[in-house]
Amino acid sequence: MAKHYSVEEKIEILSFLDKGWGITEVAQYHALSTSTVELWRHQYQLKGIDGLKQRKYTHFSQAFKQKVVLEYLNTDTSLPFLRDKYNISNKSVIYQWVKLYTSGNKLEATRRSEMNKGRSTTLKERIEITNWVIAHDYDYSGAMRKFNVSYGQVYSWTKKFKKDGPDGLIDRRGKGKSENDLLTTAEKQALEVKRLKEQVTYLSTENNLLKKLQEIERRDSKRTNIVQLKNYRRK
Repeated sequence: MAKHYSVEEKIEILSFLDKGWGITEVAQYHALSTSTVELWRHQYQLKGIDGLKQRKYTHFSQAFKQKVVLEYLNTDTSLPFLRDKYNISNKSVIYQWVKLYTSGNKLEATRRSEMNKGRSTTLKERIEITNWVIAHDYDYSGAMRKFNVSYGQVYSWTKKFKKDGPDGLIDRRGKGKSENDLLTTAEKQALEVKRLKEQVTYLSTENNLLKKLQEIERRDSKRTNIVQLKNYRRK
């Protein structure tokens, strides 16, 4: 399962920043992502100790998700601003909603059951799932839905894979390595090829989304300039 850090642990980790460490250094030293450290720092600066407390599971309705996405697309607001305005855990959550909406997919309500379910998996599945997560910029929630596993499973496998490679994903509970756990060279190569293809597809999708968002920003900027010009002429 993913480790849950206490408020005291988060403060201790953030104290390294006060000692002159950079965010990347702190993240690497504590085996965290830079985005996690940045988020903790922002929450602490915004709300103090309360900002570092573990958040309870939040249900987001389809209507709420669409409201936030449209506000982002149709106004000057930024992802961090919307995150704080609507008390959403991370700006990446909103970004995923924007990706779904702009790609023509349906925004669905988040259900608590989705966060709890897990299942038994083979070594090959665990490697495939972890490769997908890494190729998709650590989208744990997306992997959870795509592969029907729990968030905790995905997070734990990815952390083990980053530390020990495929061997870190071998299930050793009550047993040693078994023949069923070992992959052939051909299987490993096939999984790596699949990972690279997934990454290329993801980057292509991200690039197309970025172009759409830039076009929206240019359109809004042009509209603002026209309004300002009209107001200037009226004076």
